[in-house]
Amino acid sequence: MRKLFKLLGFLLVPALVAGGAYGYYWYQVKSSADRMVEAAAPYAKITYARVIAGLDGGAGIGGVQVTPLGSKDAVLIDSVLFQAPDPLFYLDAEKTLREGDWPEHMALSITGLNMALDADYLAQWEAMGQSFAVPQEGTGFEALACGDVERFDLATTRAMKYQRLNMDMLVAMDFMPKAQSLRLRSDVSVADMAQTSFYIDLSVASNVLSVGSLLQAQPSLERVTLDYSDLGYNTRRNRFCAQRGGYALDEYPQRHSEMVQVELQQLGWSVPELLVKAYADLQRPQAVLQVAAEPPPGFGAQSMATISSPEQLLDLLNLRVSVNGVNQDLGSINWSLDTGSAVAAEGGAGDLPASLMQPEVLAEGAVEKRSEPVDLVVELERPKPEPEQAVTIIDPDVVQVMPGIVVKARAAEKTYKPTALQQLHGYAGQKVKLRTYFGRRIEGTLVRVADGNLEVEQRLDRGVAVFPIATDKVAELSVWR
Repeated sequence: MRKLFKLLGFLLVPALVAGGAYGYYWYQVKSSADRMVEAAAPYAKITYARVIAGLDGGAGIGGVQVTPLGSKDAVLIDSVLFQAPDPLFYLDAEKTLREGDWPEHMALSITGLNMALDADYLAQWEAMGQSFAVPQEGTGFEALACGDVERFDLATTRAMKYQRLNMDMLVAMDFMPKAQSLRLRSDVSVADMAQTSFYIDLSVASNVLSVGSLLQAQPSLERVTLDYSDLGYNTRRNRFCAQRGGYALDEYPQRHSEMVQVELQQLGWSVPELLVKAYADLQRPQAVLQVAAEPPPGFGAQSMATISSPEQLLDLLNLRVSVNGVNQDLGSINWSLDTGSAVAAEGGAGDLPASLMQPEVLAEGAVEKRSEPVDLVVELERPKPEPEQAVTIIDPDVVQVMPGIVVKARAAEKTYKPTALQQLHGYAGQKVKLRTYFGRRIEGTLVRVADGNLEVEQRLDRGVAVFPIATDKVAELSVWR
C-alpha cells in the first residue's frame, strides 16, 4: 500500500505542478484582458464570456461585446486571440513586447466580428467621416452607371440586401532567422462580400528580431503580393445597379467600366482598351485580382528618391497584375497627364466626348459666346409711325421690318438652343448638351426620354455608349436645331 501511495504521489506531483502552471497562465491571460477592457473604458464598454488559454500558444477571450461610447448597439465578436509560439510567452508577455524582444511568430486574429448595418454607431461613424471628408460634387467613380446613386454608403449597402456584416481578420508576423527575412501578413474576409490577403516580405540583414535590430538593419523590400476574391458582392451590386440604371444584368459591368474610362480621360489619363476590359471583368461575379511586386535586391526607402516617373517605378518594382488569371500589360498606360485632353479648349475638343469638356458654368440668364456666324441687323432711322395694332410674332425666323409688315428671314443657321424638358420628346436623334446640378456636362445624341430619364449616346474610342440621366438632375439643356 505504501508503494502505491508513493507511485500516486510521483504521478500527482507533476500533474499538480502542470495544473498550477496552467492556472497561472490562465490568470495572466485574464489579467491582460481585464487591463485592456479597463483601458478601453473611455471609448467603449467591453464584456466577454470566457477566457481562452490554449496549450498551442493561442490566448484571448471569447463571446465579446463591444458597445461604443454613446451607442445602444454592440459589435459582437466570437473570439479575439493572440497567437505566440508557446504558452511560456504569456508569463511576461507585456514586458517582452514593451522591450521590443519579439518572438519569431506573432498573430492577432478576430473571428466572427458581427455588425448590424442599421446599428446606431455605424450611422454615427459615417456622419463623422463625412464631416471630415472634403465635399465632392458629382457622382463617385464607384457609382457610375448606377442610376441616380451618387455614393455607395450604408443606405446603398442595405439596399443591396445586406443586413449584417460578418468578418474574420488576421494580422501576423513571421521571422525566419536563417533567411533573415520578415513577413507581414494581413487577411480580411467578409462573408458574402469579398476576401483579401496582403503580404509584405522584408530582408532585415539580421538573425535577431527586435525593434533595435530592425532600425539598424534598414530593411529592404523583397516582395509585395495582394490577392482579392469576390465572394458575392459583385452579384448584388450588379443586380442593384442594373435595375437602377435600366440595364440588363450582364450589361452593367461594361457600361460602368466605359463611364469610368470617360471620367479618367476627363482627368487626363489615357487608359488602353485592354485595361478597360480587365476592369469590366473585375466587376463580374467571382472575380479574382492578383498583384505582385518583386523589386531587385536592396530596394529600400532610399531607392524611392531615385525614381522620377511612374514608368521607372513600374520597371523597378517589376509589377505584375492578373485579373481572372489573365496578365495585364501595364506598360501600355500613358502615366503622364494630358491636360489638353482633360480640359478641352473651345474649338479644340477633337473627337473627345463632350463629357470630357469642363467649360465654365454660365451664370443664370447668360448667353454662351460662339464663333458661329450671326445675322447683322441694321436699323435705319425713320419717322415715328402712327400707332398701329401690335403684331404678335410666333415664328422665331420671322422678323418685323416695320410696324404691320413682317417678312420671313433667311433660314437661320443651326445652333444649340435652350429647350424645356417638356419639349424634349420631339427631338429624339438630335444633338444635345446638358449640365447636371452637380456641375457635370454631357454632350451627345438624344436617344429617348422615358421613365424620368434621358438617354444620351456618346461616342467613345471603341464605339458608343448610352448614358442615362435623371430628368430631375438636369440644370441646363440645349438642343441643336
